[in-house]
Amino acid sequence: MRRGILISIGAVSVVAAIALARHSEARTLELPYQVKESDRSFEVREYGPRVVAEVEVSGTREKSLSEAFNTLAGYLFGKNSPHSPVELHKSVVSSNSKEKLSMTIPVTTQSVGPSTIRMRFFMPPTYSIDRLPIPDDKRVKVFELPSQKIAVLRFSGSARKDNFDRHWETLKKKLDQKGLTPSGEPFEAYYNPPFTPIFLKRNEVCVPL
Repeated sequence: MRRGILISIGAVSVVAAIALARHSEARTLELPYQVKESDRSFEVREYGPRVVAEVEVSGTREKSLSEAFNTLAGYLFGKNSPHSPVELHKSVVSSNSKEKLSMTIPVTTQSVGPSTIRMRFFMPPTYSIDRLPIPDDKRVKVFELPSQKIAVLRFSGSARKDNFDRHWETLKKKLDQKGLTPSGEPFEAYYNPPFTPIFLKRNEVCVPL
């Protein structure tokens, strides 16, 4: 009896998590791109110019990821100052001058040293570089990336580093088969909120071409 109740509660929790995850994803804007080549979970995409907020954090992987995410989320949700001198002047007399920006997926991370993580949030396409607010945290850099062609391998499951490393090896073999040469270092892309059931998670290992 008790076991049946626990199973029922567990099933309801999973269904609720799935519904919440799908609702959250439906409301989150995905960075636009064009698919140039597709082969099951492998794609070659072309992205136009994109504005990013970037931070680099050193430490253990788990700590760095958490600190980097919180730092960029802080910028996105109001830890910023107006870019325009007129708006900056208004902010002196207004407590509502902080600007909140919409979340855009994916969030990307890249190892740039033995213990340093670079994380990027992509800004909503409606914002140009001269329209975005200035980060209060000086570690956050805001700049525009040029158009770029990127090879991507999509997979579900855990976002642990060893899982990304394993799929990076698969992606390298795929590129060799297709005669494609990376022009930079690989990076990881995350698409889901933390409460998404692991079997529904969308992760990608990516590399510029």
